[in-house]
Amino acid sequence: MKLLALLTPLLLIALTGCSSTKVVTDYNPRADFSRYERYTISDTSGADKVISPFIIENVKESLQRQLKAGLYTLVDTQSNADFLVRYYIAEAAETIDKSPRLGLGFGSFGGNFGISTSVGVPLGKDKINRNIQIIIDLLNPVDKKLTWRGSLVIELDDRDPKVNANTIERAVTAIWSEFPPA
Repeated sequence: MKLLALLTPLLLIALTGCSSTKVVTDYNPRADFSRYERYTISDTSGADKVISPFIIENVKESLQRQLKAGLYTLVDTQSNADFLVRYYIAEAAETIDKSPRLGLGFGSFGGNFGISTSVGVPLGKDKINRNIQIIIDLLNPVDKKLTWRGSLVIELDDRDPKVNANTIERAVTAIWSEFPPA
Protein backbone atom coordinates (compact mmCIF):
# COMPACT_ATOMS: atom_id res chain seq x y z
CA MET A 1 0.00 0.00 0.00
CA LYS A 2 2.86 2.37 0.81
CA LEU A 3 4.45 1.55 -2.53
CA LEU A 4 1.24 2.49 -4.34
CA ALA A 5 1.12 5.80 -2.47
CA LEU A 6 4.68 6.54 -3.58
CA LEU A 7 4.18 5.56 -7.22
CA THR A 8 0.87 7.40 -7.79
CA PRO A 9 2.41 10.93 -7.86
CA LEU A 10 5.16 9.74 -10.21
CA LEU A 11 2.59 8.22 -12.56
CA LEU A 12 0.56 11.45 -12.56
CA ILE A 13 3.67 13.50 -13.39
CA ALA A 14 4.53 11.14 -16.25
CA LEU A 15 0.99 11.32 -17.67
CA THR A 16 0.96 15.12 -17.43
CA GLY A 17 4.16 15.24 -19.47
CA CYS A 18 2.41 13.29 -22.25
CA SER A 19 -0.60 15.59 -22.51
CA SER A 20 -1.17 17.58 -25.69
CA THR A 21 -0.80 21.32 -25.79
CA LYS A 22 -3.76 23.54 -25.06
CA VAL A 23 -4.91 26.81 -26.54
CA VAL A 24 -3.44 29.76 -24.65
CA THR A 25 -5.36 33.04 -24.67
CA ASP A 26 -4.98 36.48 -23.20
CA TYR A 27 -6.97 39.67 -23.70
CA ASN A 28 -7.55 43.25 -22.65
CA PRO A 29 -10.49 43.16 -20.22
CA ARG A 30 -11.43 46.75 -21.20
CA ALA A 31 -11.96 45.84 -24.87
CA ASP A 32 -15.58 45.72 -26.07
CA PHE A 33 -15.64 42.60 -28.25
CA SER A 34 -19.40 42.89 -28.80
CA ARG A 35 -18.70 45.75 -31.23
CA TYR A 36 -16.49 43.57 -33.45
CA GLU A 37 -18.24 43.02 -36.79
CA ARG A 38 -15.88 44.12 -39.57
CA TYR A 39 -12.24 43.19 -39.91
CA THR A 40 -9.25 43.36 -42.18
CA ILE A 41 -6.09 41.28 -42.19
CA SER A 42 -3.11 43.17 -40.75
CA ASP A 43 -0.20 43.76 -43.10
CA THR A 44 2.11 42.59 -40.29
CA SER A 45 0.79 39.02 -40.55
CA GLY A 46 3.27 36.37 -41.61
CA ALA A 47 5.62 33.68 -40.45
CA ASP A 48 9.20 32.75 -39.66
CA LYS A 49 11.28 32.44 -42.84
CA VAL A 50 11.57 28.65 -42.47
CA ILE A 51 7.79 28.14 -42.56
CA SER A 52 6.47 26.81 -45.86
CA PRO A 53 4.27 29.19 -47.89
CA PHE A 54 1.72 26.35 -48.10
CA ILE A 55 1.46 26.26 -44.30
CA ILE A 56 1.03 30.05 -44.20
CA GLU A 57 -1.73 29.90 -46.82
CA ASN A 58 -3.49 27.08 -44.92
CA VAL A 59 -3.49 29.14 -41.72
CA LYS A 60 -4.78 32.25 -43.53
CA GLU A 61 -7.57 30.34 -45.30
CA SER A 62 -8.61 28.50 -42.13
CA LEU A 63 -8.71 31.75 -40.19
CA GLN A 64 -10.82 33.45 -42.86
CA ARG A 65 -13.26 30.50 -42.83
CA GLN A 66 -13.61 30.84 -39.05
CA LEU A 67 -14.20 34.58 -39.30
CA LYS A 68 -16.80 34.10 -42.05
CA ALA A 69 -18.55 31.37 -40.01
CA GLY A 70 -18.64 33.81 -37.09
CA LEU A 71 -20.45 36.29 -39.36
CA TYR A 72 -17.58 38.77 -39.38
CA THR A 73 -17.26 40.82 -42.56
CA LEU A 74 -13.99 41.38 -44.40
CA VAL A 75 -13.51 45.04 -45.37
CA ASP A 76 -10.90 46.55 -47.67
CA THR A 77 -9.44 49.28 -45.45
CA GLN A 78 -8.46 49.62 -41.81
CA SER A 79 -10.57 52.77 -41.50
CA ASN A 80 -13.70 50.66 -42.13
CA ALA A 81 -12.66 47.87 -39.74
CA ASP A 82 -13.73 47.34 -36.14
CA PHE A 83 -10.67 45.16 -35.57
CA LEU A 84 -7.52 43.96 -37.31
CA VAL A 85 -6.62 40.29 -37.48
CA ARG A 86 -2.94 39.40 -37.38
CA TYR A 87 -1.70 35.84 -37.62
CA TYR A 88 1.83 34.65 -37.14
CA ILE A 89 3.33 31.20 -37.51
CA ALA A 90 6.52 30.53 -35.58
CA GLU A 91 8.76 27.50 -35.69
CA ALA A 92 8.71 25.53 -32.45
CA ALA A 93 10.95 22.56 -33.32
CA GLU A 94 11.48 20.01 -30.61
CA THR A 95 13.59 16.87 -30.62
CA ILE A 96 11.71 13.92 -29.24
CA ASP A 97 13.15 10.46 -28.89
CA LYS A 98 10.34 8.12 -29.81
CA SER A 99 12.57 5.15 -30.44
CA PRO A 100 11.93 2.08 -28.32
CA ARG A 101 14.54 1.20 -25.73
CA LEU A 102 15.70 -2.07 -24.34
CA GLY A 103 16.27 -1.94 -20.59
CA LEU A 104 18.50 -4.25 -18.62
CA GLY A 105 18.28 -4.12 -14.86
CA PHE A 106 20.24 -5.69 -12.07
CA GLY A 107 19.50 -5.38 -8.42
CA SER A 108 19.33 -6.92 -5.02
CA PHE A 109 16.99 -6.45 -2.16
CA GLY A 110 17.53 -7.65 1.36
CA GLY A 111 16.18 -6.42 4.66
CA ASN A 112 15.60 -2.67 4.42
CA PHE A 113 18.26 -2.00 1.82
CA GLY A 114 17.98 -2.09 -1.98
CA ILE A 115 20.23 -1.42 -4.97
CA SER A 116 19.29 -1.25 -8.63
CA THR A 117 21.08 -0.51 -11.88
CA SER A 118 19.57 -0.04 -15.34
CA VAL A 119 20.96 0.58 -18.81
CA GLY A 120 18.81 1.77 -21.74
CA VAL A 121 19.90 0.80 -25.23
CA PRO A 122 18.17 2.71 -28.08
CA LEU A 123 16.73 0.49 -30.79
CA GLY A 124 16.03 3.30 -33.26
CA LYS A 125 16.96 6.87 -34.11
CA ASP A 126 15.76 10.10 -32.57
CA LYS A 127 13.00 11.81 -34.53
CA ILE A 128 12.81 15.57 -34.92
CA ASN A 129 9.20 16.71 -34.97
CA ARG A 130 8.27 19.78 -36.99
CA ASN A 131 6.22 21.82 -34.56
CA ILE A 132 4.78 25.24 -35.25
CA GLN A 133 3.03 27.77 -33.06
CA ILE A 134 0.01 29.49 -34.58
CA ILE A 135 -0.64 32.91 -33.04
CA ILE A 136 -3.80 34.87 -33.78
CA ASP A 137 -3.99 38.49 -32.59
CA LEU A 138 -6.87 40.94 -32.71
CA LEU A 139 -5.82 44.57 -32.76
CA ASN A 140 -7.51 47.92 -32.37
CA PRO A 141 -7.40 49.47 -35.88
CA VAL A 142 -6.82 53.00 -34.54
CA ASP A 143 -3.75 52.51 -32.35
CA LYS A 144 -2.88 48.90 -33.35
CA LYS A 145 -2.83 47.82 -29.71
CA LEU A 146 -3.44 44.17 -28.95
CA THR A 147 -6.94 43.37 -27.64
CA TRP A 148 -6.98 39.54 -27.82
CA ARG A 149 -4.45 36.77 -28.47
CA GLY A 150 -4.86 33.04 -28.95
CA SER A 151 -2.10 30.56 -29.70
CA LEU A 152 -1.50 26.84 -30.04
CA VAL A 153 1.51 24.64 -30.77
CA ILE A 154 0.88 21.80 -33.23
CA GLU A 155 2.95 19.01 -34.75
CA LEU A 156 3.16 18.82 -38.53
CA ASP A 157 3.44 15.67 -40.61
CA ASP A 158 6.63 15.38 -42.66
CA ARG A 159 5.01 13.30 -45.39
CA ASP A 160 1.41 14.33 -46.02
CA PRO A 161 0.30 17.92 -46.79
CA LYS A 162 -3.37 16.87 -46.47
CA VAL A 163 -2.78 15.79 -42.88
CA ASN A 164 -1.12 19.17 -42.22
CA ALA A 165 -4.08 21.05 -43.73
CA ASN A 166 -6.49 19.13 -41.49
CA THR A 167 -4.27 19.66 -38.43
CA ILE A 168 -4.08 23.40 -39.14
CA GLU A 169 -7.85 23.61 -39.65
CA ARG A 170 -8.46 21.93 -36.28
CA ALA A 171 -5.88 24.16 -34.59
CA VAL A 172 -7.29 27.43 -35.97
CA THR A 173 -10.81 26.24 -35.06
CA ALA A 174 -9.63 25.47 -31.52
CA ILE A 175 -7.98 28.87 -31.16
CA TRP A 176 -10.97 30.77 -32.57
CA SER A 177 -13.41 28.84 -30.37
CA GLU A 178 -11.86 30.71 -27.42
CA PHE A 179 -13.06 34.06 -28.82
CA PRO A 180 -14.76 36.10 -27.50
CA PRO A 181 -13.49 35.62 -23.97
CA ALA A 182 -16.11 34.68 -21.41
